[in-house]
Amino acid sequence: MGRKRKKRSRASRSPREIPGALAWALLFLLVLLTVLAFLRVLRPGGQPQTSSRSSKRLIPSKTTGPSGIPPHTAKPRPAKSHGKPLVAFIIDDMGQRPRLERKFFDLDLPLTFSFLPGAPFTTRLAREAHARGFTVMVHLPMEAENGQNPGPGALTVTMGENEIRERTRKMLALVPYAEGANQHMGSLFSQDPLRMLWVMQEIKKKGFFFVDSRTTPATVAPFVAESLKIPFAERHFFLDNVLDYARLERSLNRMFEEARRRGKLVVIAHPHPQTLRLLREHRKEILQQVKPVSIKTLVEVRP
Repeated sequence: MGRKRKKRSRASRSPREIPGALAWALLFLLVLLTVLAFLRVLRPGGQPQTSSRSSKRLIPSKTTGPSGIPPHTAKPRPAKSHGKPLVAFIIDDMGQRPRLERKFFDLDLPLTFSFLPGAPFTTRLAREAHARGFTVMVHLPMEAENGQNPGPGALTVTMGENEIRERTRKMLALVPYAEGANQHMGSLFSQDPLRMLWVMQEIKKKGFFFVDSRTTPATVAPFVAESLKIPFAERHFFLDNVLDYARLERSLNRMFEEARRRGKLVVIAHPHPQTLRLLREHRKEILQQVKPVSIKTLVEVRP
């Protein structure tokens, strides 16, 4: 009798144990499928990565901007012309010293002038520049990384969309006969994709082109301009970072070399007395070595 009872007790327990084991097995299978599905979602497009380039774009590094956007590193395209290299000289920071700045008008070179919208003499000098056939631009003040003050009306990374759009519209309207814009300072602001998008959208509404001053290698301006199909160019060379005259002359020679290498070049300079002297004394050499053009000749909508 005792043995029979034991058999009955074992048989009575087995139906209860089997569902418990199945439940644990099903639970383990469910967890495994969930993990596999999660790992598959993490892979871009659910496909195996076939290029290391695509994965690198998602990882910020020293050579990438915010959100992992790499700085513009497109190789220079040679000018279509087989003649002299094309060089566009942009004179920034205009509208502050009319007596000096008017002398740049008299150089008999097709310069482009970018005016600070808040400068006291911008309205008058921009009209004069246009009347004399020069291309006029707006020099938009933007926040810098080093804490320098870009001037009145500057765009900062702490501003929201409405304020940025309103300030941009106002500054674009303050420069008569302007056809394009570039940034004044802006090494911090021009790294912000969303805020640069708001600015560029207002520029596009005006039908303007944009020139990236490239005050930071992490600028996102090329990508935003390309996405909006805005006519665009970027600065390749700063002519007068150092105002010692001997070094200015060496800088000019380096500019000639860079222009020959690229075929076309965007140069930024400033209305300093030393820069005026350089352009005046080397005007003949400039015309021999390169073909100065308006910046409008070099801007393009990138595919």
